[in-house]
This record gives sequence, C-alpha cells and structure tokens, in this order.
Amino acid sequence: MPPESIQPPSSGAPERPRTETRFPFHTRMRLEVALGQSIEGLTADVSMSGAFMETTMSTGGVLVGDKAVVFLEMKEGGATYEVSFPCTVARVNPRGVGLDFESDP
Repeated sequence: MPPESIQPPSSGAPERPRTETRFPFHTRMRLEVALGQSIEGLTADVSMSGAFMETTMSTGGVLVGDKAVVFLEMKEGGATYEVSFPCTVARVNPRGVGLDFESDP
C-alpha cells in the first residue's frame, strides 16, 4: 500500500472533496493548532480554499477537524511578511497536513 493512502484514525468528520484547482506554490508555512502545537514546513500546492503543507516535523496529535491558524511567508518588493488564515485540518498523512481555509458564511 503506498504511503499516500495511510490515514490516521477518522475524527468522524468526512473529508470534503476538492472543488478548486490546486496550483504548485512553494513558500515557508507555519501551522499553529490548539494547545500551542506549532509545525513548520513548505507549501506544496494551494488553492483559494486550502493548501497542503509538506513537513519533516512530527504531526502527532494533529487530527482531521482540528481548528488552527496557518501563517504563510510572502515576499514582495524585497520585503518579507507573513499572512495568516484560520483553517481546519482536512487530512494528515506521512508527507504532511492538508488544510481547508475557513471563510465567513
């Protein structure tokens, strides 16, 4: 069985199918989940509604459905800054963490 198919125990929340095209985009990313856990990595791809963060750090304790905040490093005109988005963990696998950006209803 390929590593991509390994999934953690379900949190009971169904995985939402992708509805938007994902584009390759690579930048530093930090995920902060409840209880102060922080994971750093690089974006693999992004869309208007989510992103996948590749990481070599342990994702132990991060569960599908967890609420978090993601921080993306952006560069413009020689300046580097961070933008942040509230998100929900959509999936966790050996490569990293898939995130859904939250939007106001």
